Amino acid sequence: MNIRKSIRWRIQAWHGALLLAMCAGFGITAYQLEYANALSHADQELELRLNSLTNALSQGGGGESGGRRPPPEEADKPERPPREGPRRPPGFRSSEVTSLFDAKEPEPFYYQAWTRKGSPLDQSSAAPSNIPRPILPTAMQKAIRSRDGFRELSIFTPPGECLLVGRSMAELDRTMRELAWKLIMIGAAVLAFGLAVGWWIATRALLPISHISAAASRIAAGNLKERIRTNETESELGRLASLLDETFLRLDAAFEEQARFTSDAAHELRTPVSIILAQSQLALAKDRSAEEYRDTIKMSQRAATRMHELIESLLQLAVLDSSQRRQDLELCDLADTTAEQLTMMRSLAEGKSTQITSDFTAAPCMANLGHIAQIVANLITNAVKFSPEGSKIHVSTATQNGMATLSVSDNGHGIPEIHLPHLFERFYRADTSRNRATGGAGLGLAICKRIAEAHGGSLTVTSTVGRGSIFTLQIPAYME
Repeated sequence: MNIRKSIRWRIQAWHGALLLAMCAGFGITAYQLEYANALSHADQELELRLNSLTNALSQGGGGESGGRRPPPEEADKPERPPREGPRRPPGFRSSEVTSLFDAKEPEPFYYQAWTRKGSPLDQSSAAPSNIPRPILPTAMQKAIRSRDGFRELSIFTPPGECLLVGRSMAELDRTMRELAWKLIMIGAAVLAFGLAVGWWIATRALLPISHISAAASRIAAGNLKERIRTNETESELGRLASLLDETFLRLDAAFEEQARFTSDAAHELRTPVSIILAQSQLALAKDRSAEEYRDTIKMSQRAATRMHELIESLLQLAVLDSSQRRQDLELCDLADTTAEQLTMMRSLAEGKSTQITSDFTAAPCMANLGHIAQIVANLITNAVKFSPEGSKIHVSTATQNGMATLSVSDNGHGIPEIHLPHLFERFYRADTSRNRATGGAGLGLAICKRIAEAHGGSLTVTSTVGRGSIFTLQIPAYME
């Protein structure tokens, strides 16, 4: 299997990329925050020592000789060269300053002082050599810099002396490297755990797909009874599995119906063919009279006629089952079509002393006039044929809820409830009165139902034993 085309691997790849981005973002942010906090703390320590050094210089005197600071009126006079080298200002020798710059610490703070002329004034023992003097900013404005692994804070006093305090950043850099490695290891652990959990979740989420594929393979192999039967009916894949189960159920039912239909069609066709063959063999077995030949031909003709009608019905069902066939629709009135068919059926009703009443209300619709007339004729014919003599039949049309409706009701024997779900199945006969003796093959109602469905409508039946049956046709009404 190509990994790049696997849904599970693609989900895992996107999940891993997202998780990696989140871990990297969190680690970088945490590192930067910690580094900023450590640097801020170091700067505060430097500022504390610089303030102490500034106070010590102002209190203990400054200048090049460590004496008192000259008054303003003498500040511009040329300075006398000192009689001896620069001496540490007295304030720098205080215990407070000495404690802040203890050389015995692992990474001690140091200071460097310059005179107004830029010559070194004093420095602590821990100070590195050749510290460059900062560039002169505005007086009493502190400046901070990072230099060769050192962090330094400096200030220029109003008279012009420069004070600088600093500290090595080696310990801070080492601590931050350790923190970086810790964050990397934590991120790697979180990433590995997240990928494992993501793989488990993806596997569990896609499990119904495996069941669907396996079931589909078994069904493709010929086991139409196979079902997926997943327990996760509420998830998207669970609903898909349930939908496929319903589809497989309908396919199974369709195949069973097709097989039953083929068997029934073969059985129905076998009878007239057998009659024709038997009559032909008898006629050819020996010489017969003209009357006997005539009777043989008549019987063969009736069998051929029945076979022709059955074949025509089967062809019509095949045409109706084809979803690609377009219905030729025209504007018609269901009431007019029913009244016309009822006129032709009255002679059949009079032969059984059946009374037919009607109540026609205009029901315009877009329909195939010939097919709708076939439904009307079939329903009225069945009502007359399968009702006892002297019964009553009522035929009505109307428009209800946007549907053109035809209703054919009778007060005959009724149809048992056990037969109602199968009444519109092909070749199904509800009782012994619907046998070959009456000329019915059990396809009339099946054809009528398919015609109704092809028009976007329905054909239904309600029946009560001993009270009669009501067949109802509904097709979309025409709305101006």
